[in-house]
Amino acid sequence: MPVDCSAVSDMDWLVSILIVVPAVYLYAVRSTWLIDYLVWITVLNRGIRRYVDWLAGSFNPLSPISLTPLVISGFIFLMVFQNYSRLPAYFKKITTCFTIALVFAFAIGVIRNKFAAVYSLAEYVTPLSIMTCAVLAWGRNDILDRWIKTVGWAAVVASLYGWYQYYTIPPWDAFWVRSVGFEGYLGNLKPTEMTVFSTMSERGPFASFLGFAVIPMICAKRWRNVGGWFSVLLILSVILLTFVRSTIITIGLATVLYPLLNRGKNTFRIVLLLCAIALAANVGLSLIPTSNKISERVGSIATITEDGSFQGRMAIAQYGFSGVLRNPLGTGLGSTGLAGRVNTGELEAGAAIGDNGYFAILFTFGWVGSFFFFRAFYLIWRQIRLFERVGIRTDAVMLFKAFFVTGSIALIAGDWIAGAGSLVFFILAGFALHPRPEMDAYAKRLNPLSTA
Repeated sequence: MPVDCSAVSDMDWLVSILIVVPAVYLYAVRSTWLIDYLVWITVLNRGIRRYVDWLAGSFNPLSPISLTPLVISGFIFLMVFQNYSRLPAYFKKITTCFTIALVFAFAIGVIRNKFAAVYSLAEYVTPLSIMTCAVLAWGRNDILDRWIKTVGWAAVVASLYGWYQYYTIPPWDAFWVRSVGFEGYLGNLKPTEMTVFSTMSERGPFASFLGFAVIPMICAKRWRNVGGWFSVLLILSVILLTFVRSTIITIGLATVLYPLLNRGKNTFRIVLLLCAIALAANVGLSLIPTSNKISERVGSIATITEDGSFQGRMAIAQYGFSGVLRNPLGTGLGSTGLAGRVNTGELEAGAAIGDNGYFAILFTFGWVGSFFFFRAFYLIWRQIRLFERVGIRTDAVMLFKAFFVTGSIALIAGDWIAGAGSLVFFILAGFALHPRPEMDAYAKRLNPLSTA
């Protein structure tokens, strides 16, 4: 039966407008709930798009629904831009470095990659805008807790849907898998035989999001939702269904580094919790039909250097090193990752290099842009260490230290900075970079006669 393409387009635009309208209102009233709304749309928009395509009976590769998170992040950027003068001077230095890197890479990208450069620019501006918005929150713990818990709730909802997807293979998801040619790559389109990707674009980004979302829930009671440890186990169980080993390593690394980097805080409790999680995972695996495959996948971490996936990443790294040397100016924004397929729809060498985050950045930003990009992260770390030396050790500061080191290592496995997994990272970064109440208290200790 022929499909009316204009009707498909109208439906896509209608849904997109309905998604964006609440963001317009939240921006108009300058509400901090705009971040919460962005989190939900980032997690759910691809699932909504697949359902709309299925209802229409036609896959639309250029559906505007996929762009709604970037449109909403544009409103966050406007809020940040309008309040730029309120930012601390040390943070402006950080934003200046990021700006120079992005402007340089965008200029190269527009010439080489055209519209894909615009898409990629929005992907990088989004997490940086979130971090700046967190700085402008002035260290309010109620906002921090709400944003982190919102990410946690979104992870729980996506995990619940992940189990539903695993056992039923919803027709809209099956329709999408066939349309993009992912049969085989994501397994067989049969219950319990398909790799879970839930409401997101792919299993890798989905696992990355769940991994970064669950770390605060493991490390600190204040950031667990009402589901408590049940929510944690639910999220961890779905990560196993994605078969993404790097996320398991990331979670383990962060939860171990958290006490090690913070003078042994909660070491014994976290070790016990990890043991309990491991025991629960062992029991839970016996209830999953594909438990043998999952166990083999997780067990292969011990011999990961012999794995084909690992060897493939090493080959990508070798290609990336030579590619960086040959292109000192870089290939510009839009040359790697998802944005690299906007123009061609194909997974070319430049897009594949996104499997190594460091080379993806060097490949994209070139020598000059990468220098400023990495310098910005160095300035972030230096400021966090400065706060720690003067006795400012908030929960956000302490957890962000673990996130920073873990994220630096996780970049080897992929460029998570422009993905959904970066939401928690940059929220924590913003609050760690501007713990205003503690900064004011420190200033008063230095000069008791001064006024706030």
